[in-house]
Amino acid sequence: MRIYDMGLLTWIVVGVVVLAIIGLGWQTFFSGIVQGAKKIGDNPVIENVTNAAKDRLDDLTGDIVITRPA
Repeated sequence: MRIYDMGLLTWIVVGVVVLAIIGLGWQTFFSGIVQGAKKIGDNPVIENVTNAAKDRLDDLTGDIVITRPA
């Protein structure tokens, strides 16, 4: 993928994020993202969907054991 294949909207979003990081500072920007993720994670609907996805994945994988090579 060449860099000029990206759409205008993508470049605008990238620019806004870069300006937000510069304006707020790294720690403030990323702590805000973490706080927002925690709020989303505390939502009961998200918890239900996450649990359903975990159960479904467990059903699909069954007794698969993944081992790492030595």
